[in-house]
Amino acid sequence: MNKLKQFFSGMLKNVWFGIKTSYHASKFYFAMKMIILLSTTLIPLWNIRLWREILNGIVTPEYEKQALYWHLSLYLVLLMTQYLLGRFNVYVNERYSDELLFYIDIVMMEKSSRMDLSFFDSANMGDKVRHARSNFSVMTQMAWLVFDILSAFINVIATLFIVCSYKWWLGLITLLLLIPFMIYNKKYADHRLAMEKEQLRENRKKEYYRDVFFDNNIQFEIKLNNIGGYFIEKYKELWNKLYRINHRESIRHHFVNTLIMIVNVTGEFLVLIVAVLDVTNRRIGVGDLQYHFSMVSRLRNQAERLMEYVNRFLNNNTRLIELQEFIDIKPEIEKSGTRTPSDNPKIEFCGVSFRYPNMEQYVLKNCSFTIEPHEKIGLIGLNGAGKSTIIKLMFRFYDPEEGCIKLDGVDLKEYDIYAVRKVFGVLFQDYVTYCLPLREIIALSDFDERFNDEKLKKACDISGASEVIKDWENGFDSVLGRYYADNGKDLSGGQWQLVGLARAYFKDSEYMILDEPSAALDPISEDRIFEQLYHLSEGKSSVTISHRLSNTTLADKILVIGDGHIIEQGSHFDLLRQNGQYTRLFHLQSSKYI
Repeated sequence: MNKLKQFFSGMLKNVWFGIKTSYHASKFYFAMKMIILLSTTLIPLWNIRLWREILNGIVTPEYEKQALYWHLSLYLVLLMTQYLLGRFNVYVNERYSDELLFYIDIVMMEKSSRMDLSFFDSANMGDKVRHARSNFSVMTQMAWLVFDILSAFINVIATLFIVCSYKWWLGLITLLLLIPFMIYNKKYADHRLAMEKEQLRENRKKEYYRDVFFDNNIQFEIKLNNIGGYFIEKYKELWNKLYRINHRESIRHHFVNTLIMIVNVTGEFLVLIVAVLDVTNRRIGVGDLQYHFSMVSRLRNQAERLMEYVNRFLNNNTRLIELQEFIDIKPEIEKSGTRTPSDNPKIEFCGVSFRYPNMEQYVLKNCSFTIEPHEKIGLIGLNGAGKSTIIKLMFRFYDPEEGCIKLDGVDLKEYDIYAVRKVFGVLFQDYVTYCLPLREIIALSDFDERFNDEKLKKACDISGASEVIKDWENGFDSVLGRYYADNGKDLSGGQWQLVGLARAYFKDSEYMILDEPSAALDPISEDRIFEQLYHLSEGKSSVTISHRLSNTTLADKILVIGDGHIIEQGSHFDLLRQNGQYTRLFHLQSSKYI
C-alpha cells in the first residue's frame, strides 16, 4: 500500500514538475495549447450528438426539416472550427518547440556550468547527461499528456454510453478485447526504455567514431596516417550491432502488434454482424447501422488512445524521475564560503592526498608545502607527478581526499570560490582555442574590459602576441579559427600559446599561475617570455610549472615533486648543493647543450 502511495505521490510530483517547467518555457504558448486542447476535446463530443440528430432526421420522414438543417449547419461550423484549430495547433507546436528548446538549452548550460569537474570525469555521468538531455522533451509531453488523458477518458465514457444504449454487451466486449493491447503496450514501453539505457554507451561510442571526421584536429592525424577506414569500420561495426538488435525487436513487436490488432477489430466485426441482422429484421434502419458501427469503431480508437496516453504517461514518469535526479544533483565544490581572499595570499598544502574520480592510484599523497606572499615559485617534476593537479586543487576544481589547503591560514572551503579564482591570472598547459574575435578571446579573463584597446595592446606586447597580429587588417576584431568564420585566422600552436599568455596577463592579477607557458614556443620567444615574467612580477606572486629547468632558475623557491609529495625545495643553488633529484635533472638537461 505504501509503495502504491509513493508511486502515485511521485507521479503527481513529476506531473507538476513537467507542467511548471513547460509553463515557464513559454507562458503564452502554454496558454494557447491549453485552450486548443480543451476546445478539441469538447467539439467532437458536441459533434457526436449533432451527428446522431442528423442521422435520425435523415431516416425519419416526419423529422422537422428546419431542425435538420440547423443541426447540419452547426455540425459543419464545428467541423470547420476543428480543422482550423488543428492547423493553428501545428503553428503553436512549432513556435512552442522553439521556445522550449531554447529554455532547455539554457537550463542545461547553466546546470553544466556549475557542475564540478569530477562530474565530467565519469563516463557514467556522461551517460546521465546524455540521457537527461534526451528526456528534456518529456517535460512538455507530461503537461499535454494530462490533458490528452482527460480528453480521451471523456471521449471513451461518452462513446461507451452511446454504444451501450444500443446493446450494453457490445460496449463491454469492445473494452474487454482491448485488455491484451493495454498489457502488451505497457510491457513493450518498459522494454524499449530498458533497451535505450542499455544502448546508451554503444551509441556514444558510435557517435564518437562518426564525429572524428568533423574535428579539424583529429582530421590532421587521420589524413597523415590514412586511418579514416579504421574509424569508418568501427562505426559500421557498432551500427550493424545495434541495427541487428533493434531490427529483431522491431519484427517481434510488429508481429505481436498485428495479432493484437486482429483481436481488437473483432468488436467492430461483431457489431457489424449484429447491426446487419437487426436491419434485415427491420429492428433498426440503415442510418442506425452506420451510426452504431462508427461509434464502436470510435470507442475502440478512443480506448486505444487512452491506453497509449496512460502508457506514455507512466513511461515518461520514469524518464522524468531520471531527469529530476540530474537536475537535483548539487555541485559539492561549487558550494563555496563567503570569505574574500587577499590579492597575495599565503598558500599552504597541509598533508594533502588526492586521486581523480574512478582512479585507484593517488596523484598526491600527504603533500605539504607553503608558498609565501610575493614569492616566485618554480614547480617541477616528471610527467604525471601531480604539478597541474596542485594548481587544480588550489582553484577548488577538486577537493582533497585527505588534508586541507589554506589561504592565509584559513581553509580554502571557507572562501567564495569565484573570489578565489579571480585572484589568479592563469595559463594552463592545455590552453583552449576559441573561434571568437581576438579581443574577446584575450579578454575572457576580464571580460568587462574587452573594449579597452590600450589594455589589450599592453597584454599582447608583454606576451609577444603583437608580432602575430601586427599586419591583421581587423586587428583585435579579427576572428580566430574557422569553425563558423570563412576568413578566420589559423594560428600555429606557438601563436595560440602567445594569445593564451596575453589572456593571462590581461587580467593584471597580483598572482600569476603559468603551467608550461612556453611548451610550444621557439627558444627566443621562450627566453623573452620568462625574462618578461620575472621583470613584470616584481612585488607579485607567481607559480611557474616547466619541464625546462633553465626557466625556473630565477625562482625564489623551487618545489620538486615526486611520489605524490614534495621531495626537495629551495632556491636553484640550494638544490644543487643538496645533490638530489633536482641536481640530476638539471645536469641531465644541461648536458644536452654541451
